[in-house]
Amino acid sequence: MTSIKARLTAMTLSAAALAFVATAAPSLARETPPGPAAPKPFTLPPLTEFTLPNGMKVTMAQHGNVPKVSILATTRTGNIDDGANVWLADLTGGLMQKGAGGRDASQLAEAAAGMGGSLALSTGVDAATASIDVLGEFTPQAIGLVADLLRRPDLKAEELEKVRADMLRNLTVAKSTPGSVASEAFQAAVYPDHPYGRVFPTAEQLSGYTLAQVKAFHAANFGAARTHLYVVGRFDPAAVRTAVETAFGGWAAGAPPTVLPAPAVRAAKVVLLDRPGAPQSTVLIGRRVAKQGYDLDFRATSTLLGGYFSSRITRNIREDKGYTYSPGAAIAQQVQGTTWIEDADISAESTGPAITEIFKEIRRMQETLPTPAEVQGIKNYMNGTFVIGLSSRDGLAGSLAGLDVQGLGADFLNGYVGKVSALTAADFQAAAKRELPVDKLSVVVVGPLASVRPQLEKVPEIAGELPAK
Repeated sequence: MTSIKARLTAMTLSAAALAFVATAAPSLARETPPGPAAPKPFTLPPLTEFTLPNGMKVTMAQHGNVPKVSILATTRTGNIDDGANVWLADLTGGLMQKGAGGRDASQLAEAAAGMGGSLALSTGVDAATASIDVLGEFTPQAIGLVADLLRRPDLKAEELEKVRADMLRNLTVAKSTPGSVASEAFQAAVYPDHPYGRVFPTAEQLSGYTLAQVKAFHAANFGAARTHLYVVGRFDPAAVRTAVETAFGGWAAGAPPTVLPAPAVRAAKVVLLDRPGAPQSTVLIGRRVAKQGYDLDFRATSTLLGGYFSSRITRNIREDKGYTYSPGAAIAQQVQGTTWIEDADISAESTGPAITEIFKEIRRMQETLPTPAEVQGIKNYMNGTFVIGLSSRDGLAGSLAGLDVQGLGADFLNGYVGKVSALTAADFQAAAKRELPVDKLSVVVVGPLASVRPQLEKVPEIAGELPAK
């Protein structure tokens, strides 16, 4: 514990330092701070990759100095395989976690904790992901635990109703929040007649799924040919390879990943959903854009436009005008399509003006070049967050997995810093023109329409597209 004397000494020194600065400041010449150092090229650690005879892919990387290991397995299944049975993939994933390999959920958790970690399974649109982070010495056993979860879930009838009850509660909560309601409407508008556009089931649907359907979903969609295992950290490569071959070698290949192209993009839509008396409106503006590949120009454009705290839209409608607290833009990339979305919760009386300003900022990005300071700031931000994100074991494993699902591969990571550093102001402008034509942007507004609709009738970009009352 710091002594009283030490605290007083520190306070005295701080006061003396402040006094010196105050006295000396008038005589010091103001100097321009040095510019940022050139970004260092990023290079992935060496990757060891192999494929089991059943088609399962494995990637291993020695990373970091701590004797821990992140294990992540992605299986190419999820809501893309739901068909009309929305959330059947989620129900299957939830039940898988309730027991596997003869151990119930508490026993799985206890086994993982004994290795220094916790076991998790998440279900997404295109992939289900099992993960665990353990002490390096337990890596072979942890691989076996992940194999049990994916290959041998118990799928017990008595657990099904518990999982279903939790999901029904989550569904009720989600359908009562304006953000979820807006997301459902937006996805339906940009992905009509496709699993990507089916965000929520009805309560009747979810209540009707049977154990037989869950078992059939698992049997049809979880297999070696759809799975890629990542092991990142400090481990014995030979022991890990042996463990992988033992745990997964006998798994049936199964079917290849589902290929279900999204329908062609239709005309932009304006969707209005009423929340009488609400103090604010939830607004989503966006569209399907080109699938993001090794090019990075539109990612940078989106970041400057609305993708970080100092973005143009944030400065405009939050900092300058106070219309909203937390606007943001994001690129949602999926295997069969990519969307750009700007979202904001806006005070009801400012809904129309805020939407006008968002369109104004999109047009400004298309009509004038960003400043050199803006361009350099985005480069610094993107490169900095990129390197930080890959500094951890789970960050690297997750990035490798995400890129493989999208069909990009590890070369994207090695080329990222160089490609971002080479971007020019003209690249930003060209990407905005190419991907964000204003007349093709869909708009969803969830709010008190009695007061909001008259405002929207004054927004020229959407006034003529408003649905009938």
